[in-house]
Amino acid sequence: MTTRKAAHTKNWIRKDKRLAIYLRDGMACAYCGKGVEESGMALTLDHLLCRSKGGGNHEGNLLTCCHHCNCRRKTMDLGEWLEQEMNDAKAMAKWIAKHTALDLRPFRIEAKKLIAERSPQAIPPTPTARS
Repeated sequence: MTTRKAAHTKNWIRKDKRLAIYLRDGMACAYCGKGVEESGMALTLDHLLCRSKGGGNHEGNLLTCCHHCNCRRKTMDLGEWLEQEMNDAKAMAKWIAKHTALDLRPFRIEAKKLIAERSPQAIPPTPTARS
């Protein structure tokens, strides 16, 4: 059984799936547009239908967002939050629906490649000096 504390760590989702969703969403917050290149930017995943309201961890219910936006939304209904925060809530809701319906497979393939390139096994050993 997953504890509430465990749900707040990055271990609730596989690394490749998390990175694939970040890649699908352009490595930027879907709500405010800030990307990983922003100073101090930490990306998170937002559950469109909050877990406390029955939302799951499938990619269609997850969207990249910054920590600031995720904390501001909390468990507020997505439609309500968009109305409160966005100039054109209907257009944003339409974009989210279309975007989260994208096939994640190509992004997972890319994510797995990136992870493999960065893994310690992928880094060649440092040559040792010969005596």
